[in-house]
Amino acid sequence: ISSSRIRENVDQNRDISHFIDPVIQDFIYQNGLYLRDSQDKPMLLPSAVSFERISPRYRRGESADREGDAVMHLRRNGERCGSVSWITLDATEFFSVFGDAALTDRLRLRAAGKTLLLTGLSAKGDDAQLLLSEVLAQSLADGCIYAIVRFADGLSPEQEELFRRQGFVRREGNLPLMEVDMRAPSVLIRNMEDMFQEPISLDPRVLSAIENGHRKLQHALTGLDPGSLVLTLSNEVIHQRLLEKITAFNNVPITPTNPRVLGECMCVPFGKLLRGRIIPNTVTMTIHTDKVYEPDLETYKIEAFPYYPPIPSQIRTIKSFGRSVILVDDVMHPGHRMRTLDPLLKAENIDIRMVLVGILSGHGRDLMREWNRPVDGAYFIPTLKRWFVESTIYPFIGGDTVRRATYPVPGLQAAINHILPYAAPTFLRDCPHSAVFGLSKSCLESARDLMLALEQAYREHYARNLTLSRLSEAVNLPLCPDKGSCLAYDSNLPASVYIANDLEQLLRESHVWTER
Repeated sequence: ISSSRIRENVDQNRDISHFIDPVIQDFIYQNGLYLRDSQDKPMLLPSAVSFERISPRYRRGESADREGDAVMHLRRNGERCGSVSWITLDATEFFSVFGDAALTDRLRLRAAGKTLLLTGLSAKGDDAQLLLSEVLAQSLADGCIYAIVRFADGLSPEQEELFRRQGFVRREGNLPLMEVDMRAPSVLIRNMEDMFQEPISLDPRVLSAIENGHRKLQHALTGLDPGSLVLTLSNEVIHQRLLEKITAFNNVPITPTNPRVLGECMCVPFGKLLRGRIIPNTVTMTIHTDKVYEPDLETYKIEAFPYYPPIPSQIRTIKSFGRSVILVDDVMHPGHRMRTLDPLLKAENIDIRMVLVGILSGHGRDLMREWNRPVDGAYFIPTLKRWFVESTIYPFIGGDTVRRATYPVPGLQAAINHILPYAAPTFLRDCPHSAVFGLSKSCLESARDLMLALEQAYREHYARNLTLSRLSEAVNLPLCPDKGSCLAYDSNLPASVYIANDLEQLLRESHVWTER
């Protein structure tokens, strides 16, 4: 029987026992097989977004630029969309800038080192966020440990809200200053736009729900370490940086060529970044790994992703190409994935030319030096305290796998999101309990609203309901919150119903977390 015929009938939820064995039909439906999915891997192409940094000695006649300030412009398809200006201060320069001895003394004591002074921002919405994140990330790499905002014309309500979402606070009463401690930042990787399949991912209601949820999440994260920086980094920009670094290292054009001329090295992603993507003019093959927790959540292992060969077999396949390798991972900080793969790569004598990561911390760089591996990153955060990948704290959309003998829903693995009420987030044990509760509540509310928008868009596009059994038709790699081996999900219900129930359970426990 043609697989296309099976897929067409499964797509319509029809009885297919008249042309295949009923036992096989049951197996197909119980395991969520033959659902529609994209047949081709997407090519990673250059982004329309670019940044242009102008040195402090360069002067223009525009209001956003001031003599002595460094300036960065944001461009989309070559068109300028916004600018940000700043200067960098050491402890001896505060008085010449602020002109008030008492204020200068207070700022100097709080800053206690190299300080970023933001002096202007002419951009709105996502453009303002991208510009601010870029300047903050570059300043962290340059050794700044404190940031102050002082605009000549004061802050608009929109700008103040933007800075508050990064952790900036007012410490000087009514003075037009906002400040943030950059010594141990938290990082939020924004990747929700990449988690859904087209055309659902382009629906305005889904995009609006993603944006609203992102802002709520930023506000919630600022409560974990009040007054400390929450740096938001865009997956789009990280992908662009990695694309530039891979093609430059491989000495190939950044756009596809015809005829195709391949570089010497092959690109091997082994985390979530670039999974399922193709790099132009570069042999690209993923090592499919997964972080699998034991049911008690005390320990975990890095294993092969479900339905893929064991990791040693995947590495032997990489070896068979006979090429040097550029490894790509999401974050290099504790290095758990690399710690698992490195001995296997050495055993096969695979030539690792470079390890590229989205975020490289000072600790991660030291680990790679200790292991004699060359490493580079899209962003360097010297003193990374903690990081969050947006999708992994949203139930049904992402998470970490939990080892179970069977799937709670056909096609959906059991998973854990490290928020309440699914698990006590032990990595936040030093944070205020009320802030941990607030973060969990924000994630559940945003996930519920996003899933409702997703279900509505799916219903309008395909004229049927987006149930748990069909969640993989809208979400790229859906997971199912682990409820143990005794509680069962109804695969004919939508995910939003279960998220709403989990939110209700969390609210019942609010007094435990908000009163401590």
